[in-house]
Amino acid sequence: MSSTTARSRPSSNSRKPRLLLIGAGHAHLHLLHQRPLLSRFDITLVDPGAFWYSGLASGVLAGDHSPSTDRIDPAAICHAQGVSLVRARLCGLNTEARQALLSNGASLSFDRLGLNLGSAPALRSSDHQASGDKQTHWQIKPIPHLLRLRHSLERRFRRRQSVSVEILGAGASGVEIACAIEALGRRHQLAAGALTICLRHRGSGPLPEAPARARRYLLAALERRGILVVDSRHDRHCSASDIVDATGLGPPRGLERFGLPVVDGRGIAIDPSLKVQGTDGVFASGDCAALIDHPLPRLGVHGVRQGPVLAHNLIASLDPKAPLTSYRPPARALSIVNLGHGEALALYGNAWWGGRLASRLKHHLDLSFMQRTRNLL
Repeated sequence: MSSTTARSRPSSNSRKPRLLLIGAGHAHLHLLHQRPLLSRFDITLVDPGAFWYSGLASGVLAGDHSPSTDRIDPAAICHAQGVSLVRARLCGLNTEARQALLSNGASLSFDRLGLNLGSAPALRSSDHQASGDKQTHWQIKPIPHLLRLRHSLERRFRRRQSVSVEILGAGASGVEIACAIEALGRRHQLAAGALTICLRHRGSGPLPEAPARARRYLLAALERRGILVVDSRHDRHCSASDIVDATGLGPPRGLERFGLPVVDGRGIAIDPSLKVQGTDGVFASGDCAALIDHPLPRLGVHGVRQGPVLAHNLIASLDPKAPLTSYRPPARALSIVNLGHGEALALYGNAWWGGRLASRLKHHLDLSFMQRTRNLL
């Protein structure tokens, strides 16, 4: 090990600086196969469960993919890379004392801290049937909620019960969920009229930011699938057996309790280096973080692209003279909406195309990402 590295250590003994990673999201999974980073730090990952990839979530709901295809256990990766894993959640944080309090009662010290806490539904709603309520409410995150929705629907499909589903929100997530449920119903060969799906929007229609011709293509696809598109401004009546909240995602609730600066409604305040504003050695990435001067949509592409920036800056933070690099969000990013039945709608800025080629591309990109992540084992 070089003398420069030795001088950068925070204490006079031979121990490596302690890097504590909270959350097994895109950016932190990237860190786990960075050999220079692994050699510089003593790393502990804190996460309560498995990593679920949102790109495959609608395919799991439709029955196209098994849950195991969409899930990676970080324990196996950590074991292969010599990283410690603690199954817990973050409950408290003292950045001055460099201590993190976990849900299992443990307190872990750190020299560098990474926060990759994901997102949560923007609105609170129950994911179980309330007493006396004829409607069951579902949220789209965490992703296992969609798996429970699939199992609930399949039980009723096998009993040949009529089901009506209302999806609140007609963005990409709402469209994918509506199409996935329709595909699941067709997989079970339901009789005509046994499944009703209603996709609600607030006056701007499905995928309001997509090019006009792409939206017309989408509306035709929804009509072919028998999915009703309803404007909530004119029709507020709701008689569905199941309500799915796809109105949007926000940062995890309760971030303020960690004593970190927060941009209201967006997440932990970070600068372009991904460092939390006003802290030393604390970084945040992915959906829980908010670039102060550059609001970002909650897309997985940002977490993926922030991974290399985070790895570089964690190493650079060990040398006071080393400059930190900046995350530069792409001006546009490819988004592919899964419409089921081997059809998808691809959007890239003002360009778009729909059909089987878009579906094949999505399938390739999603499975390739999961395979690259699993190759860490």
